[in-house]
Order: sequence, then C-alpha cells, then structure tokens
Amino acid sequence: MEEQRVDITWKDFETYLPQYDFDEQQMEFFKDTVDMLVHNRDTNKITALAMRCGIGKSTLIRIFMHCCLADCNYELRRHPQGMIVVTDIIKRLESLTDMEQDKIDGEKYWGDFFKDFGIKGLYEEFERSIIVLNSTEDFKDQLIRQKYKPIVLLSTQRYFMMSEAVREQLFTFTHNGENLKRDIVIFDEAPYFSEMATIDSNNLTKIEAALYEGLSNEVKDKAFAVREYKVFKDRLLDLMDEKEKLNSESNVIVYCQDKRYSGITPNDELFFKILDENSDSLTKQYPQIMRDIYCLKEIAENGAVFDSVKKKYGNYERSFLRLKDNKDCFYLGQDRKFFVFDATADLDPRYDLDYVDVVTGDKYNKDINMEISFVNMSTSKNVLCRKSKRATQSINAAASYMKQKIKQAVGSHKDILVATYSDLVKRFEKDFEHVVYFGNIKGYNDYKDMYRMAHIGMNRFPNLAYYYMYCGCHPEEYDKLAEMSEEESLHFFDQLSKNHNKEYEDIITEVMLRCMLADFEQNIFRLAIRNFKNTDKVRVWVFCNTDDVLYHELANRIEKRYGPYGVKFTYEDAPEELQIEKVKDRKPPEGKNQTNAQKIIAWREKLMPGTEYKVKDLLEGTGLSNNQFQKVKSKNSVILNLINNDKTSKKGFYKVS
Repeated sequence: MEEQRVDITWKDFETYLPQYDFDEQQMEFFKDTVDMLVHNRDTNKITALAMRCGIGKSTLIRIFMHCCLADCNYELRRHPQGMIVVTDIIKRLESLTDMEQDKIDGEKYWGDFFKDFGIKGLYEEFERSIIVLNSTEDFKDQLIRQKYKPIVLLSTQRYFMMSEAVREQLFTFTHNGENLKRDIVIFDEAPYFSEMATIDSNNLTKIEAALYEGLSNEVKDKAFAVREYKVFKDRLLDLMDEKEKLNSESNVIVYCQDKRYSGITPNDELFFKILDENSDSLTKQYPQIMRDIYCLKEIAENGAVFDSVKKKYGNYERSFLRLKDNKDCFYLGQDRKFFVFDATADLDPRYDLDYVDVVTGDKYNKDINMEISFVNMSTSKNVLCRKSKRATQSINAAASYMKQKIKQAVGSHKDILVATYSDLVKRFEKDFEHVVYFGNIKGYNDYKDMYRMAHIGMNRFPNLAYYYMYCGCHPEEYDKLAEMSEEESLHFFDQLSKNHNKEYEDIITEVMLRCMLADFEQNIFRLAIRNFKNTDKVRVWVFCNTDDVLYHELANRIEKRYGPYGVKFTYEDAPEELQIEKVKDRKPPEGKNQTNAQKIIAWREKLMPGTEYKVKDLLEGTGLSNNQFQKVKSKNSVILNLINNDKTSKKGFYKVS
C-alpha cells in the first residue's frame, strides 16, 4: 500500500471557507485545528478538542473534507486524503454532506471566478467521493462502494457495532488503481470509550431466531450452532431464575458467573468460525448479533452483573450487564489518528483515560451576555414524575412562574424553551410551544434563535450508572466484582445504590456532578449564546433545590464555569404558590386541625379575587388574636409576603389579587 500524506495548508482551507463574518476567535480556532489535523500524528493518544459549542466544528469538518479532495487551485489531488467522520446524529451526517449549500456559497462569494473554473463540476466530484453508511441500503453493497470513496461518514452506534473485520475495511480505499489509507478519524461527538452491554431475554431470543433464519441449510455445521446456542441460552435463563430468587420482594443486583462452563459451546472456535463466515446474513436478521455474541462470550468466561428490577403488578426487567472496553476500536499506536470534537470533554468523566489528551479551548472563548437564575424548589425526577398532589403542585407552580416571566418580557424574546424530563413533556406542552426532554437536546441547533430557557430539573441518573461510568475509566474496579462472594456482592450493590458505600461515595458524587454540569452546558448552548456574535441577553431559569448539598455544589460549579465570561447569577425563592402549598401541607400540632398560618391561608382562599378586607376581618374569620396574627407574620415569611402583596394604597385596606 502506498504511503502518501497530503499536506493540506491554511490557504487550501481558507479557499473553501464561506466568506461569512467569522469572529476572530473562530478564525483562530480554524487555523489551529487545521494545523492539528494535518500534523498531529501521535497515534498513541486520542486528541479530544473541548471547544465551546457553536464555535464552528461542523463547518470546519465540512471544509476540511473539501481540502482532503482538492487544493486551493481547485484542482483534484492526485492522492486524496482519506478520512472517516463519525457522529451520533444522522441529521448532522446529512448536513456535513450538503454540497448543494457549498455550491450556493461558492457562487455567492466567488461569482464568475467559480464558473470559469467549472466549480460546479468540482463539487459534483466531491459528492462522488463521499459515502454515508446508512441503515436504509444493503450494508454489504455499501461496504463494496466505500472502497472507492476517500471519505466515509457513519453513525457512532454503527462504528462500534461492527465486527473488527468489517471495521478494518474502513481504513483503506482505492483511488485510480492505488491502495490508499483513511488515516484521519474524526468523532463529532463523544465516542463509546466503554459500554455497559446489556443482555436480556429479548436479546437472547433474537440471537436464536437469527441463527435459525440467517444460517442457510447449506452451512455445514448449522445444526451444531443452533443446538449448542439454545443450550447456552436456556442455561442463562435458568441462571436468571436462580439469582432472581435471592430476594423475592425487591430488586436484586449481584455479580454472578457459572464456573462450570468456560464458553458458549463445547467448541467455541468452530462456533465463531460459523458466525464470522456468515456475518452478513446473520446481521440482516439481527444487526446487533455479533456485538451481543461477543458479550455473551465474556459473560460465559468471566461472569457479569445480574440486575433484576421488580415493578408493580408483577412486571419486571432482568438482564446481565457486562463492561465492554472499546479501547481496541481506536487502534492506538497504529497508522491512524483519532480526533474527538466535544465541547464538554474537559468536564465529562468518560474522558479520564490515559490514552486521551484533552485540549481545552479557553483561549477561543469570549464574554457571554447571559443571566442564570436558580429557582429554589425540589425538582428531582422522584418528586415531579410521580402521580401525587405534590408533583402536580410543583409542576403547576413552575409553569405559572414561567408564564409570569413571559408576560413581563418585552420585544421579540418572549418565546421560551422548556427543558425537562421526558415524562413531563406533554404536561408542559399545554402551556409552552417549545418543550424538549433531557437526553434529546444535545447536538441540535433548532433553538439557536431563542433567548430564554426554563431548565426544570437535572438529568440525573441512579448511582449505579455513575459507578459503571467510573469503571469504564478504571476497569480494574469492575474486575474486583468477580473476586467477591455472592453475599459480598449483594451487600456491595445494595450499599452502592443507596450511596452508603464510604469507599465510593465521594467518587460517585464527583462523577455525578461532572456529568450534570456537562449535560447542562450542552443544553443551554442550544440557545442564542452559541452564536459568537450574539449581543442580546439570554436568560436561563434553573429549577432545582439549592438548599440540597449536591445541587448547591452544582450551582457553585456553574458559577465557576461561566462567571469568568461575564455571566450574571441570581438566586430566587420557590414560586409563591408552591411556598403556600408547603405551608398547607405541614402537619399541625397534636390535638389541632390547623396551624395558625394554615387558618390564614384557608380564610383568604375563600375570598373572591378583588375582595377588599381589613385585619379585623381576617381576625374574625380565622379566630386569631392580633398577637397570634403578628406572631405568624414575624415567623412565617410566606404569610408575611402574602399579606404584604395584598396591601393597597388605602391605609389599613388589603385586596385579594
């Protein structure tokens, strides 16, 4: 294979860069990153670029693809620079290959010069040089066609689901009869450095069906493969039944392995030979089959975490979880260099790996005209997503609060983006036009013209999720599980899930805080602040319990992250109606039906809006003495604020608003 490095220059890149009014920091980012992509050849490390959202990463990738195929004179390179681009979002894959927009930009800014050099034809050549591997076409056919394309784009999931033999095909291509390399790989989002692979009864059944239907009758040892896999599948299901009985009343989490067996079949060498030789037909039946089978091999040899989650009415979920280290997928020390573009790589704990070099983008940052207000109320998923009176009160209070903020807004910035839990989307859609849920916001630019966001809750996961994430960077921690007895393992996971494990308590809290901060940053940068030239003020209201130690620390970290760039911070009490509901929910002293504060609220709520009253009317209606009334006001800020808000310009008169 011919070794041919293409020397892409800044002049090449600048030629294809649309003549937009890019900011100075953006231009500096373009120059530095192009230089890095061309000259950083340390393949022992993955280089992760933590540059702020909106700096122009997608623009850079798209223009760099042009440079891989042609130079600043609009001449096709004799040896194109091979490249692979991987991203989570299919929409972004489509935008990266939108050559029609590039043609429009080219003609707009270069006019007749483009026409004289036949630039339209050049862009058509670019389109012929790029392939997007998708799920709508025959994959085998796509693999054949990609051999003749210098640039390949595919999804993150597809990249890591491929077998090693198939993935290896991505790194070479043929051009004019010469074999060349795709030796630059760009991930446009966080890659899967590791995964907690899940195997449940559904996976097991799909594999069995795929073996029946994906192996033709001409396959010599089909009967062996199908029969022995079924034996293994039934053995695993029996193991699930056995471990689930360790606690018939509640969830069971335990590390287990059947030491009587060391493989999936009595002859795994033959079994995997059959699978590898027929992977195309098997993958058609079940795309995940090879990935799941290799996970099962690990489970058979080394065991896995068994997780049984019992739900109401007899429903439950049960599965085996096995840590899958994807380090081999990055081909460290070989002839290919991996880059990752992820704005929050410097926050995200998944990057805490000795083979990842995180490059921060502080020098490209600039001041942000933004104010973040923390509204102090409990908004955990446990509080808001239950069908309870408290949940309804909290949701209604948050909605009412934000509607009031919209009323107070002026100009064209009244629209608000509500970010919350997926269970609450329909509820908030009753009052707001733009509602998104956590986990489905990152990476999209649909809201870049919006200036207001209500961030109701935080995208927080159970403790075990953060433990597994920590194990992804420290696989030796996961290996310790295999050394525990069953009793020790049960106790370990019980304490871990309750955050009572002193050894891991601080570790899990730190991982959790970093994840929540990274997720929050990705969410707020969907707004107009992603535009480097935005000067209009962006407002974000964060609804969380800042009295809680964890969320108080999160608020401190948010201030530390954005304070240096001019972001303002304010702290607000819970919405008034929620404070009133809290007072109403308090348990009165023994022998009494109501507290004095509850009597005042109950009396006032019976009055029609607009009703005027005096203190003597309140005292008569509640049965309180003036001393009792004054004492309640002095000790209960909710009652004090309620009465003060009712004050009118007429001395001694109050009015229900």
